[in-house]
Amino acid sequence: MQIALNTTQMQAGLTVATDKEARDHCVVVVKGTFETSSQGEMTLARQQQPLVETDEHHGAPATTSIRYECDFALEKPLTDVIVVGKAVSPSRQQVKQLAVRLEVQGRKKDLLVFGERCWVRSIGSVFPSAPVPFVEMPLTFERAFGGLDESRGPGRAAVEQRNPVGVGFHPHRDAVQIEGTPVPNLERPGQTLSSPRDRPEPIGLGCVGRAWTPRISHAGTYDARWRDERAPFLPADFDSRYFQCAPADQQFTHFRGGELIRCVNMAAEPVVQYVIPSLHVPIRFRFLDREVDQLGVLDTVVLEPHLARAMLVWRASVPLGKKLNTLLEIFVGEPPRTRLGQPVHYRNGKPVFRGLEEAIRWLRRTRGGR
Repeated sequence: MQIALNTTQMQAGLTVATDKEARDHCVVVVKGTFETSSQGEMTLARQQQPLVETDEHHGAPATTSIRYECDFALEKPLTDVIVVGKAVSPSRQQVKQLAVRLEVQGRKKDLLVFGERCWVRSIGSVFPSAPVPFVEMPLTFERAFGGLDESRGPGRAAVEQRNPVGVGFHPHRDAVQIEGTPVPNLERPGQTLSSPRDRPEPIGLGCVGRAWTPRISHAGTYDARWRDERAPFLPADFDSRYFQCAPADQQFTHFRGGELIRCVNMAAEPVVQYVIPSLHVPIRFRFLDREVDQLGVLDTVVLEPHLARAMLVWRASVPLGKKLNTLLEIFVGEPPRTRLGQPVHYRNGKPVFRGLEEAIRWLRRTRGGR
């Protein structure tokens, strides 16, 4: 199988993925890079970003969050909206604290962004220091509440499973050990830290790690019964929501185009807007004995407000039989006119040609000849 033609001016790729019923699917992913105007109009960028074939992190994979998650998920029942960016103060004036907002179709998500702080100790209590003024601050989970506490020694670390790469998680350290350690830069309004013993919900706008909670709860149960009855396939209680990489409050009913997104205080301009384009991405799967036409589903939106850029991902899949080579080729974009050596259409599952010569060309090609 191969993508024989892509007329979209966007990147397209395919993979074979297996569902929890052990059935293989051909998954086609189409990714477009867009630029946005001050009014939110999105146009295809001249330089298209490549498809992401494996997770790309902000640093070492074991200790940092995901910057761009692999594009080749089997499916996503909802649309993820991800922000890869930073907080930027108005007019680039130094501030100690800044309110940042992501608004999607009227649903608002607010963050409080603080300058660098640490825990200080005085008269037996521990509290956050005054923030250091800043102009820009990365909006990554490394800057949010979370992390791990290794104060009890190797093999006895405590982990904040909601955000293992964050800071401020100190279940076992005493005041002397906590003093001087960093306080999170990103906080949720109404849940700001006042004590090292506080356990606020971590907040971020980027990808949630595959092994973090609550995402990992959708991965299913891998126990003795699974090993005996289903391995190496997915467990029966696997939930496709596991493929969603955005925080739960950044997941939406599948976009169809026209959705308005506003990013506040994430670029030199106070507000960056995106109006999702109403694009149809047709995908044709041509099998040995039939054709299957689908429309790609827009299920991932990655925003980079400081670059006035966004990446949109459409996805379509088709189940495969036992013989993968019965899927001959795939057309992405508006279907081309019938080519020489290609069926005009199918009747009762059998190809129909213009003439004998075209039938012979098709037969030779499907059998591996020329």
